[in-house]
Amino acid sequence: MPRQGLNKESVTAAAIRLIEEKGLSSFSLNELAKSLDIKPASLYTHIQSIDGLLNEIKALAVRQMVARQMEAIEGKSRAEALFALASAYRRFAKEHYELYLLVMNIPKGNNPSLQLIAEEMVRPILKVLEGYRISTDSQMHYQRALRSMMHGFVAQEEYGAFTHSPVDRDQSYAISIGLIAESLHRLEGENNDENNSHGK
Repeated sequence: MPRQGLNKESVTAAAIRLIEEKGLSSFSLNELAKSLDIKPASLYTHIQSIDGLLNEIKALAVRQMVARQMEAIEGKSRAEALFALASAYRRFAKEHYELYLLVMNIPKGNNPSLQLIAEEMVRPILKVLEGYRISTDSQMHYQRALRSMMHGFVAQEEYGAFTHSPVDRDQSYAISIGLIAESLHRLEGENNDENNSHGK
């Protein structure tokens, strides 16, 4: 008989707490059952499999991450929105690094629900880039470049790669985002010049 008060949502919440406290590499259904004071077999009343549970957590983490970014860019545009987005991205990754690792490891495959989750991740970035007068192809190039830069910076920070110098890491991050913003501004100018030359 299911333990009173235990359901899919509470099991998922317990799994998230365990992952954040002890790390994704230490997570198992045995550990989860132990934290809930139930037998491992009892978990299957509420979940189908560990993969299904982790996919549910990935979806929740992506929604939380996207919501943070969308809230950060609300009412902002162009460079201001770009900096706000990047700040929200990094803050989420630093505050919930184990969940962030799950988000970054959504596999490519034939799972439609995971594909939708992966597509949702780029929505805030594309919303910001839509504020620039650049082509759709350029938007895709720049969202890749921006994601690569933000993830790379976060990963280097987590691995301790930036601890050998007293130079402020926040400033380094701001400079990196600034380079993207300058490049976008320059590309807009190039597009305007090209359009003006065609109009002559």
